[in-house]
Amino acid sequence: MRLGVTEHRVRLGAQEYRVLRVDGLRRALCYDSEHWLSLWVDRSAAAELAAAWLLAARSPRSLVHLPLRQRDERPADTPLPEPYRARDLLLLHHSLQFPASRWKDVRGRVGRHNGRTHTVEFRRADFSLPRDQANNQALDQAVPGAHHAGFRDRIRLATAADTLVLSGSALPFADAAADFFDLADTGPGRDGHVCAELHPGSGLLERSMPLMHVEYRADWEPTPRHS
Repeated sequence: MRLGVTEHRVRLGAQEYRVLRVDGLRRALCYDSEHWLSLWVDRSAAAELAAAWLLAARSPRSLVHLPLRQRDERPADTPLPEPYRARDLLLLHHSLQFPASRWKDVRGRVGRHNGRTHTVEFRRADFSLPRDQANNQALDQAVPGAHHAGFRDRIRLATAADTLVLSGSALPFADAAADFFDLADTGPGRDGHVCAELHPGSGLLERSMPLMHVEYRADWEPTPRHS
């Protein structure tokens, strides 16, 4: 599959940051509640979400930005609090030691200049998980050592400028990408509900980070405009 991105170089003080803004993701919405993080996606957006997380896994020197706040559509027949707290996503490798507090300034500079657009290509095998051959279902196996006290690869969460800033290593980003791609590959189940979850019990999230629930929704409607 292909993922369109726009590359920006942003200088802030003595630091220069490479920002990869993900294009597409037309039917995708991220909402932050007090207890969990919710994302709704159609099949195409689920595949693009997977590709974006895999891009973050493979781009340890970049900030991968998914602009999800200002949406023209939202899932149909889905009760959302009004006004709901829509969020962007920012994915980055923890080795960058990027302070979330800088994101507002970096994002402001991104909007002032045209970036360089290009396409990143991924193969289906890039997202592969072991499968149950009898039922053709993906098997999300435990990551060795993930629950050990010395494990350093967990994803951490910070919030800044209406953005969920997720920092971690390539391992949890690639693991989540496989789950999201499986969601896109599976499509709706018999009861119409299909989802993928990232939760602290996996050992790949910091304990302080809430559960992240990504749900497939086929039907979307225009987002109401508030006066």
